[in-house]
Amino acid sequence: MPRKTIYAKEFDICVSMSDLVTWEGDQATPRADLQALFNILEIPVNIIELYELYFAHLYSGYGDVHVYHARNNGGSIFAINLYRELTDQQDLTGLYLRIESPAFDQALTHLRSFFDSARCQVAFEQVSHSTRLREKLDENRYPRRVEEDHDYMQQHFIHR
Repeated sequence: MPRKTIYAKEFDICVSMSDLVTWEGDQATPRADLQALFNILEIPVNIIELYELYFAHLYSGYGDVHVYHARNNGGSIFAINLYRELTDQQDLTGLYLRIESPAFDQALTHLRSFFDSARCQVAFEQVSHSTRLREKLDENRYPRRVEEDHDYMQQHFIHR
């Protein structure tokens, strides 16, 4: 019986929000490998806008989930959790991705390079089925209370 290959095309990544951008003087620009990844997958993500949304609240305990679908690329999806935990001092951010593209290898190279250049490398998981990604995609889970002793209700936004 021939062996069936199961492709691991889903990713759970955790880095600091600061790792999504680089600074030249007082101007933030998207990290080159991350922007290249979104360009290859045709996912319309504005990294600077997400960065500004994350830091829009002066205090922790706020932030929503944003989901981006590829325009013409057969199922590639990016989700990001902008919630800042009450005790988080490193601005940790969860990024979740499914790569469905003929340019998988090229996209993976950029994704790995992005993570490897991050100053705060917490997690890089490549799996065939990401429970965390599925949780972020499930609109029925939102709005939801993220932390028990905090009144903030996290929202879910879909971008196509």
